[in-house]
Amino acid sequence: MTDALFFAWGNFVKLFFLFCPFFVLNMFLSLTENGTRADKRYVAVHVTYVVLVVALIAYFAGNTFLNLFGLDLDGFRIGSGILLMIMAQKLALGSDTPTASSQPKSIKEIIVVPLGIPIIMGPACVSPIIIIGAEALKDPAVSWFTFAFGIVGFFMAILALGAILFFAEALERIFGKNIIRIFSKISGVILMAMAAQMIARGFFAFLDKSAVGTKILEAITQ
Repeated sequence: MTDALFFAWGNFVKLFFLFCPFFVLNMFLSLTENGTRADKRYVAVHVTYVVLVVALIAYFAGNTFLNLFGLDLDGFRIGSGILLMIMAQKLALGSDTPTASSQPKSIKEIIVVPLGIPIIMGPACVSPIIIIGAEALKDPAVSWFTFAFGIVGFFMAILALGAILFFAEALERIFGKNIIRIFSKISGVILMAMAAQMIARGFFAFLDKSAVGTKILEAITQ
């Protein structure tokens, strides 16, 4: 049970930062600027459902996805890390947080696209979720109970994101847009660290499995 709790907590922390909640909050405020409070909360609730469905599909179908396309987990980890690094770099070092280029006729039109996909559940977020699920299934030390219990961490992260969007107006009044942008950039730095770990882990694991890589590692460690 302890292992399952740690696994769920790890999933919560990873997914919460992968969501880039403060960046999403700023985009949400921009996209729903002309909406009523009731409309904003309607969007917040329903986009939470969208994120939950996509996250669960990526988590449970990740291993099948890799096997279907013949992708190596470590190679996919390197590619995902590079993609996440690019996104995190833009988030942390960009001169400003991106805003919506145009306002929709009805803010309810943004629930699935673009807010749910790709602003929240873009490739840089979905790819690590696929890795988490596939890695857990391949690890003999992770039981089916632990794997299933990991969903609790996902629920917690998605619920936290939904709560941030639901109370978006109150958070804007409390912190202001400038503070929210600062939090967004700090999240970008954390994501850059996560991406670096993914790339390094995938690279060394990939080398360890190849004959040439083994020789290189032996030369490095000598």
